[in-house]
Amino acid sequence: MGYILGIDVGGTNTRLGLVSESGELTEFVREATSQYNTEGKAVTLFMELVKKYISEHAKSKAIDAISVGFPSTVDKDRKVVIETPNIAGLNNIPVVDTFEKEFGVPVFLERDTCLILINDMEKNRIPAEGVAIGIYYGTGIGNAISIDGRIFTGKHGVSAELGHIPMRGVEGRCGCGNSSCAEVVACGRALEGIMERHFPGEDISKVFTEHGDSEVIKRFVDDLSIPAATEINILDPDYIIIGGGLPNMEGFPREELESHIHRYARKPLPDEDLRFIYSKEGQESGVMGAAIHARQELLKREKAER
Repeated sequence: MGYILGIDVGGTNTRLGLVSESGELTEFVREATSQYNTEGKAVTLFMELVKKYISEHAKSKAIDAISVGFPSTVDKDRKVVIETPNIAGLNNIPVVDTFEKEFGVPVFLERDTCLILINDMEKNRIPAEGVAIGIYYGTGIGNAISIDGRIFTGKHGVSAELGHIPMRGVEGRCGCGNSSCAEVVACGRALEGIMERHFPGEDISKVFTEHGDSEVIKRFVDDLSIPAATEINILDPDYIIIGGGLPNMEGFPREELESHIHRYARKPLPDEDLRFIYSKEGQESGVMGAAIHARQELLKREKAER
């Protein structure tokens, strides 16, 4: 067996790496997404980036498949990127067909948060059976749901947009275009707004250590818990994975977040049996998740062909 080329596309960085059948990551690199974040040229420039990576890092390595995660909504069949809010020009793009024609290997497409959840389940040895949810508090709220080992996609493929659950009393327009979304008050972008209004000029990386006892930060942590509790009350999950940049900041009050989630969770169950796992995701998590996902899909194809 050869390698899976895993690609994790982010608003700031695009991460690429080759993952062997045994799960070893090699040739991991980060490239600036800005080099192809250009309206009208994004697809062509992104393809050139991938070609350049292959020519420099995979000359003597056989690639079995390419697996890509986008910070986007993707279609039900996982072939088309529908919308990518933070990268110009990556909307309504038939990624799978375009890449398979160019590179001649199977190509797999998924939302980036789904790939991170897949990697987290693998690292934490979470069984496929049951329900696992991943809630990733970063610039926005990333969310993914696994039910009996399959990523839940919904009717159109755009499920698990937890950051866009409307919350009464929340004022302001979300980046998605709607108003009153959870992300207006409960994500990294919202924390940046708090810093500008209440702690101007201070280092955001120290906000929890220096201002964790302030009412505005306590309210912020409470706001983070509401979307999580909403999904927990709907799905009654076996495992709750929490990750992203916010929960991994210095001094982040994890126990306080969990306490708020318990307060909003349905009594007596699921409240009395919530299992929290914190993701220790790194720069390579999306690439590794992409590779795991591709291997799983290739195995399904092999079994179907027997």
